Amino acid sequence: MIRTILAIIYSAFWCGAAIIILLIKPNSSDYVLIQLAKKNWSTPMLKWIIGADIQVEFSPKALKLFKSNKGAVIMANHSSFLDIVACFVSSPTPIVYLAKASLRKVPLLGGANARVGTVFVNRGNKTSAFNAIKTLVKTVKSGRSVVVFPEGTRSKDGKLKPFKKGGFHLAVQASAPVLPVHINGTYKRLPPGNFSIKKLNYPIIVKYGDPIESNDVEELRNLTYDSISKLRG
Repeated sequence: MIRTILAIIYSAFWCGAAIIILLIKPNSSDYVLIQLAKKNWSTPMLKWIIGADIQVEFSPKALKLFKSNKGAVIMANHSSFLDIVACFVSSPTPIVYLAKASLRKVPLLGGANARVGTVFVNRGNKTSAFNAIKTLVKTVKSGRSVVVFPEGTRSKDGKLKPFKKGGFHLAVQASAPVLPVHINGTYKRLPPGNFSIKKLNYPIIVKYGDPIESNDVEELRNLTYDSISKLRG
């Protein structure tokens, strides 16, 4: 439980720092996402507070996509709050999230996310979903990648669940590739419903597969599901 308390305090500090910087310099979101979110917050927290090493594997095509500075829709499996940390640490470029609306209400965390470009959506609200996708289409077209957890919520047993269509509509409307990602090693450290972070003796592994492109939402969803399943091994 001590790790969890330290993680909360550490996160609150850097969220507060991000808000202050963005209030002073509103156009500094790239700096905040790379310097604060990646280098100052997520990387040290994963190493020293959570006590986990991380291994990141990129397919050659995924690495080429990142180097092109082209926006993509990053689709990852989701079984733990630590997945968010793993995405920040592993991504070589600034990323924002499509997140559930309840996150917006979390003190400091919600404010920091909103200011860097995270978009919040109310589950089951079609208007909210439409507006979120409309906003994120502009984000992706500007060259910034968006992380979507297509299962819609954390998997309670760590297994891959059916994908919802929202993120795939985003990819099609933005004419952007989907970048499939599989995250392993976060579930047993902090599964849903558990508030105590466990220290384990194996790393968190993040695998980036080949980008996937299609103008058909259903085909894109199926191809992405298959790709993440294969990355899982």
